[in-house]
Amino acid sequence: MKITNLILSNDGHTGVRILVLSGIAWLPLVVLTLIDGTFMATDITMPFVRDVLPYVRGLVVIPLLVMADNVIEPMMTRVVNYLRTSGVVPDSEHVQLDTAIDRVALLLNARWMQAILVILAVLVTWVLQADYVDMWTERNVTSWALQLENGKVDGTLAGTWFLLVTSPMVSFLLYRWIWRFIVWSLFLYRVSRLKLELYASHSDLAGGLGMIGAGQSMFGIVFLIMASVVSSELASNILYEGEKLVDVKMVVLVFIVFSIVVIAIPLLFFTRKLFTLKRGALAEYGTLQHQISRDFHQHWIKDESKALVDSMQPSAMADYSAVYEVVSTMRIVPLTPKAIVFLAGLLLLPFLPLTLTEQSILDVLQMIGGSLL
Repeated sequence: MKITNLILSNDGHTGVRILVLSGIAWLPLVVLTLIDGTFMATDITMPFVRDVLPYVRGLVVIPLLVMADNVIEPMMTRVVNYLRTSGVVPDSEHVQLDTAIDRVALLLNARWMQAILVILAVLVTWVLQADYVDMWTERNVTSWALQLENGKVDGTLAGTWFLLVTSPMVSFLLYRWIWRFIVWSLFLYRVSRLKLELYASHSDLAGGLGMIGAGQSMFGIVFLIMASVVSSELASNILYEGEKLVDVKMVVLVFIVFSIVVIAIPLLFFTRKLFTLKRGALAEYGTLQHQISRDFHQHWIKDESKALVDSMQPSAMADYSAVYEVVSTMRIVPLTPKAIVFLAGLLLLPFLPLTLTEQSILDVLQMIGGSLL
């Protein structure tokens, strides 16, 4: 199996891909830090064993990025099949839909974009190296990744591997998913420009677009991965640069809110259609509701009919009231409140370990126990 296939393909060998890619990214760092003498060194501020950044990137981020293939790609397929078969996209628009699908496939597999992402990943690693150098020179934070040689800060063997292999690999896999998110967003924009057959009475409360909203929320795993990266950086700042947990709370809040907004933005392409649909449906269904209420009142109150139990009219009115309730609660963004709460909780998870940078698990448990006693 070629390394390019391990990185680019989703052939079902998820476990193998995780083991190989994580092994390439992380295991050499262990070996090289043992050679460098920086694995558990006590004469440097940040030995390898205490630096959360390489652990998160090699043992958390890479597996999640690989597993994302098995979550998001099937979702894309389900959404496309739904658009083709549900009737949301009428037959007259199927040519345009197929064109949009072909464009998605073309962009996702574009070799020129893969090359751009590789170059970008390599460039970003130099920024990361600069951050380690700044920690050394400005804050006197010595690291397993750097050494002082001839009065100049230079990379160790492990630091060089991290710079040339581990970090670019992680960055490329992450940027690849960001590119997929952009391409999928463009696809949703093209779908939103089609003449869709939407109905305000649809039980998904989104005119028939609920499947798209549910699928879009699956991109939360990509932002979960980004949250893991951000959390590891914040943990490093707290542990070695003197920042306090209270100092990063706003960063965490802004990241979570920003991520949910970004995930929801492609769904806003459908807002105009859904708003127009709901506004028209409320007028139409409201008029019909009034007529049904008037007939019901005339028959059972004014005419004092006695056959209420055997009549189908009360049941029909109740059924119509349920339909009107669906119309009135229809959303103009096809994303459920439950999905938003789920995304917020999901994105918060990687930041919870930050609480342990100032208090140990034992301290937290003692605090909880003391509050309950």
